[in-house]
Amino acid sequence: MRKDVFDINSSNKWKYLPNILTILRLLVIPVMAYLMILGKWVPGLIVFLLAGLTDILDGYIARKFNVISNFGKLADPLADKLLQLTALLLLARGGRLPRYFFYILCAKELAMIIGSLFFLQKDVVVYSNWVGKTASAILFSGIVLSFLNMLVSVYLLWIGVVVSFTAGVNYLIKFLKKINENG
Repeated sequence: MRKDVFDINSSNKWKYLPNILTILRLLVIPVMAYLMILGKWVPGLIVFLLAGLTDILDGYIARKFNVISNFGKLADPLADKLLQLTALLLLARGGRLPRYFFYILCAKELAMIIGSLFFLQKDVVVYSNWVGKTASAILFSGIVLSFLNMLVSVYLLWIGVVVSFTAGVNYLIKFLKKINENG
């Protein structure tokens, strides 16, 4: 029997937990969507908040115990974007926020995916930074307030869109610098 599996200080026991949390986040998106379609905003918000907590927790565990995986690098941001875009779409459908937020953020995410694929072909990887994390936190907060049908959510989402696009420009500049460095 391997000692490291039972060693309290071993990172091995944490190896799969971030991926399990990411998979759980993906699995609860349809549950949240179903609740929102039924107009059950508070239960939908609770699912959204719990999914958001799994995102924070899986990132913390992955970094703390150095159990970052290729699956996690791809699935974690995908789960985050699907969660947020699903919530935005159904909040707009339910009249809790203007539809253009969904379309603006879909366009931004599509641009980020295309850009990431382009730079991936050039073997360039740029990691998230504080601007991107700030944008995510603002958008998350705006979505939470939209669940509660608070008018201030629209203003917060506009701030989130601006910070999000600023983050996108910031990432583009970093990508271009890395390409120049690599020749």
